[in-house]
Amino acid sequence: MKHLAALQSYLPDPYSLAPDAVLTQLLDTVSLEMECIDEDLDRLRQTHWIRTAYRLQDAVKLAALVGVTRLPWEDLRTFRARLLPLVKARLAGALGPNEIKKFVYDYLLETENALSDTDTNLPYQLLPGLQRVPFENAFAPLPERPLFRPLQLIENPAREKISGVLAARGGNIPYLYRWTESNKGLDETHATFALTGAFGGKTTVPILVNISTGDLIGYAKDLPFGQRLEINAAPDSDELAVATLNGVDVTSRLFSVRGFQLGVPFTREQYDEKPRLPRLARGANDWIFLAVGLFDIKGLNHFFLSIADAQLREGVFDDSAFDHALFPSGNIARLDMRWLETEPASFEVRVPRFIVSEPDYLAAEESVPLYAEIADGLRSTIAQLRAAGVRSQVQFIPFVETQSQRVSVTLPWLITDRQIATAGTHDSLALGGRYGDTTIGDSRFE
Repeated sequence: MKHLAALQSYLPDPYSLAPDAVLTQLLDTVSLEMECIDEDLDRLRQTHWIRTAYRLQDAVKLAALVGVTRLPWEDLRTFRARLLPLVKARLAGALGPNEIKKFVYDYLLETENALSDTDTNLPYQLLPGLQRVPFENAFAPLPERPLFRPLQLIENPAREKISGVLAARGGNIPYLYRWTESNKGLDETHATFALTGAFGGKTTVPILVNISTGDLIGYAKDLPFGQRLEINAAPDSDELAVATLNGVDVTSRLFSVRGFQLGVPFTREQYDEKPRLPRLARGANDWIFLAVGLFDIKGLNHFFLSIADAQLREGVFDDSAFDHALFPSGNIARLDMRWLETEPASFEVRVPRFIVSEPDYLAAEESVPLYAEIADGLRSTIAQLRAAGVRSQVQFIPFVETQSQRVSVTLPWLITDRQIATAGTHDSLALGGRYGDTTIGDSRFE
């Protein structure tokens, strides 16, 4: 009724002091109209500011001024919760890690605030505890939980790569098999392997060599048919190697050599003190698979007693030289090769999604969980906040409980080594028997 008092102030006292006067009632009607006009003007002013806009269509028009479109599932609350941090990030440049971190933190925090149900005191939480963590600590380990980070931004994340060349042939490789792998990452890395024994006991003393770096790693024993040898990095080192045969530790039988050259034999004195994984340098790396004989290991027919030179190949018509070729040995092992590669020009945002607290009335009305739609919104927006040529990815880490499991196969029959007769050290040459010339024990009568 502020307008009525203002109008009455212009009248003489007798008119202004009579509330039941006809003039006062007339001025009261006029003041009501003026207050309606003020309310319309106030609503018009609110539509010009994103924080005070009360209609979704007005917020969409404001967002269009900065080139932001509404996602199909967003209402006014969730759209504003994404729009404000996005505009702030763009104004700050949105190219550095700090701007990306600030957007992720603000977006999740604003969304939680927008979806909080204050009437029932049951807030919607995307990341429990984020409200109590300031931005400065949101991407750092918590003091009470050193191994847990509320949020993570990883630049140049490590990606696991597998050998496409080996996978294309099912991992089956012969002796002297050569192939090339490329490390397209930013740093040098180490390769890990899984070898499976071939039928007939052919996999004996398998050796893998990176010809480009001169790194060699081998297993000083035969690998029975169907048995799987895994060569991985040690738990406390990315360089040292450990080996398991069907889950049993056989690291003591591993050996490695640095500076290996084809055609040049190596000795036990050249072994590394502890076996090390072969390096995978940046760029192209040439590899070769060998089976070299070692003393005290049975397998004469399944390995070679000399080091292959650089020209030695399997014999192929019109392709290999006569003095540098061997008859094809067939597949003598099954090989799988993997390595971790630091991806250039990329970053990854990791958000833990162990528990999502969602009010029951919201969950009952949703065909698709709202937190899943918010996750898609974060992914699509992060894809916009990056420099040209930079790859971005958002990972939501669920709570995972794992239990180790290993599948093994036991053959229903027994495979024994071939019987080897004596070398004739205790036998003398038997000749045709002749009376008076040969002894009866060393002659043959026909």
